[in-house]
Amino acid sequence: MKKTSYFFVITLILAACNGNLNKTDKEDNNVKYGNYINSYYNYSVYFPDFLTPQGEATNLDGQEFVSEDKKIKLLVYRDYKNDYLTGGELYSLDQAFEEDLKSLEEVSNKQIKDNYYIIEYKTENTLHAYYVLLNGDNYFNILFEYPEEEKNRMESIIKYVFESFKVKQSDDIVETQDGDASTEEVDDRFLVFLDEFLNDCFWGKNFNSLLRDNDETLALYLDPKMDIRRYYAPGTTTLLASREDNFAFNSYSDFTSKPEPNNEVIFEYLLDGDHICDVIFDQYNVVYYQYWDELPVVVIDSENFEIASVDLAYENAEIVAAFIPNEYNNPRGFYFVYTPNGWKLAFVDDTLCEA
Repeated sequence: MKKTSYFFVITLILAACNGNLNKTDKEDNNVKYGNYINSYYNYSVYFPDFLTPQGEATNLDGQEFVSEDKKIKLLVYRDYKNDYLTGGELYSLDQAFEEDLKSLEEVSNKQIKDNYYIIEYKTENTLHAYYVLLNGDNYFNILFEYPEEEKNRMESIIKYVFESFKVKQSDDIVETQDGDASTEEVDDRFLVFLDEFLNDCFWGKNFNSLLRDNDETLALYLDPKMDIRRYYAPGTTTLLASREDNFAFNSYSDFTSKPEPNNEVIFEYLLDGDHICDVIFDQYNVVYYQYWDELPVVVIDSENFEIASVDLAYENAEIVAAFIPNEYNNPRGFYFVYTPNGWKLAFVDDTLCEA
């Protein structure tokens, strides 16, 4: 079997008001938070759950979050701050800071550090808190807008959101086997997302328990329009179970195993035509992944074994399958779908290779 392997050393770049990020709680001062992950530019940030995501921008650079009464807004996005009058060269952080200040009045707070700056200002009765982080050639922006009477309530929320922002970048991509990486590799941004999903919902966790218990962290990786379903096989028949069916778990389902990688995680891409059941799983730190055109079929008539395709909520959406060995060294499939809100987990497959 021909395959192309990539080893990713994921560097986590953390930026906060004090220069360090160490806060990972998803609840602060009785406010609950969701986690927005932008797979295109490899960043993530928490947002208060009283703000509703409006869907990613068409250029995939970020998203707006708005309160029900439209009075509080959060805008998160990436841009490229440069001077078009002098050839379009990227502004330094100092230059970008000064350019932003030129267009603002009633500035109440301004501070600039090694790789970010913060500006707080007022327009009429609206307060603004603006956070800008420089990472490579990218400027990442967080902008809060809210009524002046909400100032006391919003101060801790804004600080929490600023401190939650993080950027991941993939360094040292090394091709270790044959294959043409330029034509065969899956978008690296998906692998950054997958690495975060595994850390949050798989390594050191029991995934079945997260499903059964409707875990809040797992919910951040699901799309409300699709939720998640599970392929299972009573005997030789492949069926599909939903949350309403308790995912077809039974007394034999594993709710205790908590897998950990036994070394640095390696992502290996399966070329088109290669099948996961041809892989010998002898390491518990290798994750295989592959673009798919469609989802596995299911049996809709057990008497004559009539099968049917599985529809997606998003027509023609990209699908990437990731495979990780279960406790019996058989692959378990996780099928991710690209949605208007980025990559989301839509299916888990426990039927592979006579699982």
